Amino acid sequence: MTPLRTLAQICREAASALGRELTAWKTSPARATFGTEAMLSVALSVVLANALHLTNTWWAAISGFAVMQTSFPDSVKRALHRILGTVLGAWLGTMAGPWIGDRPWLFVPVLGLIGGIAIYRANGSRFSYTWILGAATALMVTYEAHELASLKSTAAFAILRVAEVVVGTLACVMVSGAFHVGQLWYRRRAPAAAPASADAPGETFSPAAVALAPAPPAPQSSRPARMLLGMQGGLAIAVLAALTYVLHLPGFAQAMVTTVAVLILPAAMLVSRARRPIFERMVHRFAGCLLAGVIGVALLPLMQGQVVLCVPALALGVWAGCHVQTGQQGATYIGRQFTIAFIMVFVQDHHWSANPVPALMRLSGILTGILVLAAVMVATSKPLPVLSQGGTGH
Repeated sequence: MTPLRTLAQICREAASALGRELTAWKTSPARATFGTEAMLSVALSVVLANALHLTNTWWAAISGFAVMQTSFPDSVKRALHRILGTVLGAWLGTMAGPWIGDRPWLFVPVLGLIGGIAIYRANGSRFSYTWILGAATALMVTYEAHELASLKSTAAFAILRVAEVVVGTLACVMVSGAFHVGQLWYRRRAPAAAPASADAPGETFSPAAVALAPAPPAPQSSRPARMLLGMQGGLAIAVLAALTYVLHLPGFAQAMVTTVAVLILPAAMLVSRARRPIFERMVHRFAGCLLAGVIGVALLPLMQGQVVLCVPALALGVWAGCHVQTGQQGATYIGRQFTIAFIMVFVQDHHWSANPVPALMRLSGILTGILVLAAVMVATSKPLPVLSQGGTGH
């Protein structure tokens, strides 16, 4: 099957999966609890970021959502991985960025090398999420260094980036911990009652739909696939860096994160170098972001930057995205990307605003990352057997 026919088929399947999920809209205690936890975590992240006058409130809010898992121990583990990866990536970017920022012949390949190595190491690693966040942060800080042009300014940017992640991550841990304590208290007071996390009859709630469990070590046979993905990701990031260096394209950070995120696969899929799982993640990421962008940009003028209107709209969008993410109809990754993009639209910088331009710039970066990576993959791959999608979201 040609890449275009495969892509068309994946698009039809994604639309069908989302349609089935929306048609079969059915909640359960577990799904409702997860959505509520994520919603409160995002809200608390925004409140704390605004109280601390952080610049990129939206990044703190995304951290508050991305860390949330279906259990408190898993949320804590993911929080540690996110903070560790961010700190290491910020340090690397601060050390490397100011020295290579004004040398494009060195700057572009170094960014590609950072991304490629991280993708290779993240696939099949127990510390996959640490590698992902480390790469994303290192690439962001290194890129900003070429514009800031000083070690002091770059370090200040890196510290701010770490602070935003820490605030959102701690907000998530606090909310998840509060729910965990509440559930333990309820079970002790009402031992005969059904567990608070029990699903509705006839429905199976899969924690794997939202959790990023530590991946088992990748088998030796997966090394060629990991090397191929690392090479393709590194080349795509280098192309994006070159284009942005010359043309000053908006949304470079989102383009890089997209490139890294969609190339991380479970160990079981790394044995075969199939492109279909990655194309599925591209389509699902694009579909979720496009849907959130259309709905969000349409709502922004109605909100008029009023906190009493923006906060409920944000909460509703996060809850709806989480509901789709925890469904059983094959639209899990669409729901996750919808939630992330919806946060990008409503939680802009350090204030509520009806201006859609910042959100559109970030969404355009996601689209650019998908297009460049798709072009690189088509140019560097041969037709190979296909596999169905399965993986963890970022």
